[in-house]
Amino acid sequence: MTSSDSTTDPASASLDERLAQAVQHQLAGQLDRAEQVYRAILDIQPRHAAANHCIGMLQVQSKRPAAGLPFLFAALEISPQIPDYWLGYLEALLLAGQIDSADTVLNVAREHGLAGAEMENFAQRLAAQSPAPLVSSGASNSIGLSTANEPPPRTLTTEQPRTDQRRDRLFKRQKDAIDGLLKRRRFGEALTLAQTMTKDFPERGFGWKVLGALLYPAGKVTEAVAAMNTAVRLLPDDAELRTNLGAVLLKLERFPEAEACFHKALQLDPEFVSAHLNFGNFCLQQGRYAEAEASIRRATAVPADNVDLDRDMRYSSLVFLLSHKPDIDADALFAEHRRVGTILEAGLPDSQPRHPNSRDPDRTLRVGWVSGDLFNHAVVSFIEPVLAQLRNHTSLKLYAYSNHTIEDHVTHRLKEYFVQWHAVTPLSDVQLARKIRDDRIDVLFDLSGHTSRHRLRTFARKPAPIQASWIGYPGTTGLKAMDYYLADRHFLPPGPLDLQFTEKIVRIPAVPFTPAEFAPPINPLPALASGSLTFGSFNRLGKINPTTVVIWSRLLQALPDSRLLIAGLPRDSREQLLIDQFADAGIPRQRLVVQYREKMEAYLARHHQVDICLDTFPYGGGTTTLHALWMGVPTLTVTGSTAASRHGAAILGQFGLDEFVAASPADFVAKGVYWATHVTELSELRASLRQRWEQTPARKPEVIAAAIEQAIRRMWVTWCANRPAESFTIPDP
Repeated sequence: MTSSDSTTDPASASLDERLAQAVQHQLAGQLDRAEQVYRAILDIQPRHAAANHCIGMLQVQSKRPAAGLPFLFAALEISPQIPDYWLGYLEALLLAGQIDSADTVLNVAREHGLAGAEMENFAQRLAAQSPAPLVSSGASNSIGLSTANEPPPRTLTTEQPRTDQRRDRLFKRQKDAIDGLLKRRRFGEALTLAQTMTKDFPERGFGWKVLGALLYPAGKVTEAVAAMNTAVRLLPDDAELRTNLGAVLLKLERFPEAEACFHKALQLDPEFVSAHLNFGNFCLQQGRYAEAEASIRRATAVPADNVDLDRDMRYSSLVFLLSHKPDIDADALFAEHRRVGTILEAGLPDSQPRHPNSRDPDRTLRVGWVSGDLFNHAVVSFIEPVLAQLRNHTSLKLYAYSNHTIEDHVTHRLKEYFVQWHAVTPLSDVQLARKIRDDRIDVLFDLSGHTSRHRLRTFARKPAPIQASWIGYPGTTGLKAMDYYLADRHFLPPGPLDLQFTEKIVRIPAVPFTPAEFAPPINPLPALASGSLTFGSFNRLGKINPTTVVIWSRLLQALPDSRLLIAGLPRDSREQLLIDQFADAGIPRQRLVVQYREKMEAYLARHHQVDICLDTFPYGGGTTTLHALWMGVPTLTVTGSTAASRHGAAILGQFGLDEFVAASPADFVAKGVYWATHVTELSELRASLRQRWEQTPARKPEVIAAAIEQAIRRMWVTWCANRPAESFTIPDP
């Protein structure tokens, strides 16, 4: 974002006001406060040129010029017409000791027409510190991340060929060292060495490519994008690099740029698995389901020999996508999950491995928990209340296996609940399985299912005698090696749904949830003042498919005075696409209230405008439905034949709100019309929901923890008796 366009956008103006405050802090010497504000701006708008430049110069002011380079480069890339951005970047390069790079950038700046006393003064200072010229590369080139060999940089002088050869040998040694560290998944050391390589060889793309790929999972998004953009210029034909950059831009919701990256990657390498997979995920977020499925299936068609199996998410992405598909048959969806489970277990022995764990039915048990979401993530809202209770159960010892590089304040809080905590991202599936066996884990929980960062290939190796899946995914893992799946009786009532799981179902009283402590109080029902219902949706946009739009539109047509608030939308082209879908279904724009993404406090307060929430189909809401209930707003849902379609029914069933659970789209409309004529009853329900919440098992973590302990012990006794796993229920107390 440049200063010239900030005046036309109210949101930009707000950011510019924050920028002015940060500049005042910086001028006053309050560097920490200034940096906090700059980073807050970049969290909202990563391509804010002035914020990038200012935080980069703050690093220079703090005598950390190397740390400022990615920011200064980003500012320059966004607004190359601003002379101060060139001068700031040049100054940081000089102070960081990157003389060759500074000389190259200076030449490019002059090619861009930059001149004047400041530029010439810098050129003189640079000349005073520069050795005899060795090599240079055009600054129009940039960075890359692939492990392929790069051509040596163009030699501008023939006076020192031995020096060039020494640099080539040094580059190769550093590259080989990084390759070795990456293969051994020692990412922290690889990141450090990549930073060194970008200083030693700023004209070559490999170091920048690795740096960008490793900065992103470390949470340094702005620096990662800057490094990757530099890499793209230096390695323009690297399909992996384009895909990596596209994946980061997708996370930042810079959708046109992300799509361009994926298309370019596939143009460079039409069979590149990661590009097909990431483009499929992109299309899923855009609601382009047919394209998403075609792309992900294209990725799954590539032989396993060409894929890093430890990080192979192709098949999980496919079944996750299919779970969102409105017209898929439940049996067909289960068959796909079972097929994926067979693939994940391919090459492993059919027989169960022998475990040395002592078959004492009464002894203290070691319980392991494997998850990629042990940080500030929605999963924690469900599992933390139980973990906080289970840590005091002397019959159990808890072990954590965290499969994510991020550790935040929530992570540090969670660590207190475990006797041992292991960060397992660097471990291969074989190594992780060996680690779990060495820890003599008796019961191992999967908290991810087929979501990102799962370790199902580790579970396929059966490292623990008993394995169970819980919380993370509304469906079967498809693994024969997974013994149990935990659920409550509302989510998976006994009957046909059992046939959609390879696991045996263990039914516990409820699933816990921790509502936000800072949530505002419940307000009076808005319909009492407006005279008509306002429906709402807070689900992620990827769940709002055309079938959902049609079902919602039928309800809105049946109630011509009603309107629909759709919250949490990103500021991109998908907003108009969604509005067009409603228009095609007969609902004009003026009946829709669009709200963009907000912070948690504002998101919860937005429920004050809503009378009833509408659920998505067939992949229903979970966390959003619970948040709405805490704010006094029930959700109208349609149950289907798959587990993913039963989220809403399960939650509402715990609250005794079965009158909001529809059996069909027609029933969905009928129930919505009923509540439009019973607003007094709806108002009374709204006022009572928090009190009702406190009476549900979901708000009694000690009850759920006791049930889980009973379930673990029953699983264990069954194994000790050498009996096969079987479904069972822990009754409500």
